[in-house]
Amino acid sequence: MARKIRDARECPKDWSPLRKESRRSHLHTVEVDVCPTCQGIFLDKKEIRTLTGSSSLNKLLTKYLGLDSDSQLVCPNCGGLMDGEDAGDVRVDVCLDCKGVWLDAGELERLGAIDDAEFREFTPDKIEEILKAKEIKHEERRKAIRTLFRGLRRL
Repeated sequence: MARKIRDARECPKDWSPLRKESRRSHLHTVEVDVCPTCQGIFLDKKEIRTLTGSSSLNKLLTKYLGLDSDSQLVCPNCGGLMDGEDAGDVRVDVCLDCKGVWLDAGELERLGAIDDAEFREFTPDKIEEILKAKEIKHEERRKAIRTLFRGLRRL
């Protein structure tokens, strides 16, 4: 079941109402949400790729997420828990549900300056986290299939 998307977005750090702002990068313009107080920025899923031009960064932040949250932030979009992810030397908060991204002031520019190849390399901790997540998902599927077949036997 998909979470209801919030109408009014607030900064996950200081709760200021976020304002819409257009950012242009490459050939695209993206409407982002900016905190007028701390200058943090919230990007919806895939907007990080559009603004930085890095599909590897987008995959790192939205495809290879962990299972638990180590961030204190709540997603401004859906209210879900956010998880801190390392992208080069930048710690980015990513929503575990809607895959939105919160960047502190200046982090978008820092990410844009990092070579795309750096986002393709995973640390040993990240590899372990990805493998654990795959193992848990595989076990959940096996349990669901067993439950389904047990139910069919009863018919």
